[in-house]
Amino acid sequence: MKDIKIKTKPALKPSLLLRIENGLELLSKTSDELLQELEEKPNIKLTLKTRPKWFYKDFAEPQPKYLQSEIEKVEEQIFYEFDGLDKEIALEIVAHLDHRGFFVGDIEKIAKQYGVSKDYAEDIREFITREIEPLGVACKNLEEFILVQLEEFYPKEEDLHKEVIRLLRGESKDLKAKKILSTLKLRPFEGEEVIYKSGSVDMVFEYDGDQWYVFVMDDFWHVENNKALAFILDLRRKVLRAVGNLIVERQGEFMLGKGPLKSLKLSQVAESLGISLSTVSRIVSNKYAKTPVGIYSLRFFFQRETKGGYSKEEILKILKEVIEKEGKGKSDSELASILQKRGIKIARRTVNNYRRILEGKA
Repeated sequence: MKDIKIKTKPALKPSLLLRIENGLELLSKTSDELLQELEEKPNIKLTLKTRPKWFYKDFAEPQPKYLQSEIEKVEEQIFYEFDGLDKEIALEIVAHLDHRGFFVGDIEKIAKQYGVSKDYAEDIREFITREIEPLGVACKNLEEFILVQLEEFYPKEEDLHKEVIRLLRGESKDLKAKKILSTLKLRPFEGEEVIYKSGSVDMVFEYDGDQWYVFVMDDFWHVENNKALAFILDLRRKVLRAVGNLIVERQGEFMLGKGPLKSLKLSQVAESLGISLSTVSRIVSNKYAKTPVGIYSLRFFFQRETKGGYSKEEILKILKEVIEKEGKGKSDSELASILQKRGIKIARRTVNNYRRILEGKA
C-alpha cells in the first residue's frame, strides 16, 4: 500500500482551543462510557440510540471463527433445494465461502467447470443468497449483503435501499439510513460462542475483497440542543474517522493477515486536522477496533519508526527472511551489515535483541 500523504492545515483559533479544553474529559471516554453519560443527563436530547449489533460491548481474543456446523447447515439446505447438476454447482459455490460466509470464488470458472453459462451459475448463487439460511450467505461483498437484507426487510422502499448504500460508501449522512444500517449484520456467519473479557469496541474495519469500510460508533447517535457539546462530539468523530482512514491506508495488509505492522505516527492525524497531538492522543486512548484478524487497541496500530523509516514489526519480518535465506550461521554484525545494505540502519546490539525475539516466537 502507498504511504498516505498528509496535508497540514492551519492551527485552531484560541477560542476553539478553549472549547476543546473544556471537553477534554469527554474526548477520552470510550463510546460506551460517553453514551451512558449522555443518556443520564436530563437536559441532553440524544437521538438514534440504537447500537449497531456489530459493535460489541465486550470482546474476546482470539476472535471467533465460523463453526463447521454453519457450512454444514448451508449444505444440508442445498441438498433439499437443488437436484442434479444444479446441486453440484451450488455445492461448488458453497465450497468457495470464506469464514464470514462471503463467496470468494470465480463464478465464471465454476460455470466453465460444469459446462453452463456464467448467468446460469450466477442465478444459482443469487438463489442461495436469498433462499438459503443465513440470509445473504454467498454474497460477493458487503454492499451486496447489505442490499439483500434491505430487500428482505424493506421490500418496497427502493429509495431507502439507495440511501443506505450511499451511507455505506460514505456519500450520505442521512439519520434514518444510519438507524437502518445499525440494525443490519455485516457478515452472514455469526461465529462460535467464546468466553469474553471486558472492553469496548469503538471502531469496526470490514474488507469485502474489493474495498475497506470504516465504521465509527460515534456516527450512530446524535446530540441536539447543545452546541458546545455538539462541537466536542463532532471533533471526536472527525478524529476517530481520520484515525480509521490512516490505519486502513497504512496497516491494511496487516489487518488482512498479509504483512507486518508499518510505522505510523499519531502526529500525522494531528497535522492533517490542525489540532494538538495531546488532543488526538486523548481521543485515541482506551479505544478498541474490530478487524478481520482480531480486536486491537487503536494505539496498537501506531508504531514508532526507526531511523530508516521502518517499524519494529517490518524489521523483524525482514530479518527473519534474511536469516532463513542467507543468514544461517552468520553473526549479529554480519546480519546488521546485510540489513544496512538494504537501507535499514540497525546496530549489532539491536540485531541481537531482535534475533532473540524471533527465537522466542519460533
